[in-house]
Amino acid sequence: MVPVSAQFSIGLQGGYDRNYLITNVSSLISTQNNPLGGFSVGVPVVYKVADWFAIKAAPGFMQKNYQTERTGFYQGIYQSNTNGYVQLPVMAQFSFGGDDIRGFVELGGYAGYWLSGHVQGRMPNILDQPAYSNTTSNAQPNNVFDEYTQYNYDEKYTFNTTKDKRLELGVLAGVGVSYQMNDSYQLFAEASMYNGLTNQQKNYEIGLVPRYNQTYIFSVGVLYSLGGGGGSLY
Repeated sequence: MVPVSAQFSIGLQGGYDRNYLITNVSSLISTQNNPLGGFSVGVPVVYKVADWFAIKAAPGFMQKNYQTERTGFYQGIYQSNTNGYVQLPVMAQFSFGGDDIRGFVELGGYAGYWLSGHVQGRMPNILDQPAYSNTTSNAQPNNVFDEYTQYNYDEKYTFNTTKDKRLELGVLAGVGVSYQMNDSYQLFAEASMYNGLTNQQKNYEIGLVPRYNQTYIFSVGVLYSLGGGGGSLY
């Protein structure tokens, strides 16, 4: 193995993520949660401890989106939540392989802060005139929008200091592969899972159902070796 003279590396990475809201909606009539896609960007900083071991931090921004959808008679009612988090993942990185192409495994934890939110959706406007009048016939409506007109909304999410827990803590795991282009630059691709351990909601009433984020990410990036040392960084 070629020795490494530069211990630190810094770079840029970005990619696609898909978030799942882990909760229980069995008590809600005709309701399901769907995952939604988003993006993530980060600035990885790597400190190489040994040829096979490094410590990595990657402060950045990540979207954790999801959709709540009604089914059956209520089909057409939905709300899509677009949530932005700034977070700091810190992990141990274990690597294996040759000088130029190496695989790696990452294990660690992260702290995140729910920075922004946006909601978009559709619901029945029960204060408006019915969309179709069934008062003169015996026909039964097949859908809630046969009775009420649609109300569409698209607006910034307003945080509730009583209900929303904006700090998120969790664990992560990932696998990837790297390619050493030359003494200074390295390309990498990785797939990771971020599993939230803290409830999105504060304990503001009895009987609350917990809500956790679980996010899968595929990202690519580049690392630059500070000091221009030779050899693989992993």
